[in-house]
Amino acid sequence: MASFCKVSIIAFFLLASGAFLSSPALAFQANEQDFSLASEPSSSSDPGIIPPALRHYLFQCLDKLGKESGPLFFARIFIGEKNEIPTTSLQHLVQMGYKCHSAITNAVISRPEFSDNATLFRTRSDELWTTSSRLVETIPPGPSA
Repeated sequence: MASFCKVSIIAFFLLASGAFLSSPALAFQANEQDFSLASEPSSSSDPGIIPPALRHYLFQCLDKLGKESGPLFFARIFIGEKNEIPTTSLQHLVQMGYKCHSAITNAVISRPEFSDNATLFRTRSDELWTTSSRLVETIPPGPSA
């Protein structure tokens, strides 16, 4: 039953991501400063609404992360799995940048079903970032073309 719950959460996350990405209302350029809004409460009456510019920025970040890597990081941070993460996924995370990583984490934590464990999730997120950036630094560069 626990596996079904994990799969359901990941499926929800992926479906929600796809729905937002396919929205024509997101066809404008986001400001890189918009990421800071992810850690602030929404000014709207509904706290679950992410401002469009921030939503666009978050999906740009998710696009940089890649479809294969996102669920692995989600499972590590929000489900607590100790899954093996491929080196290429760690590289995508580091190349995406800490601002994107932090903004995505804060956006998920802002959801009511995740907000109760915000401290735990931020700790896992920071640990994942630190581990990823250290591992990527130690990987020798590939051959020059």
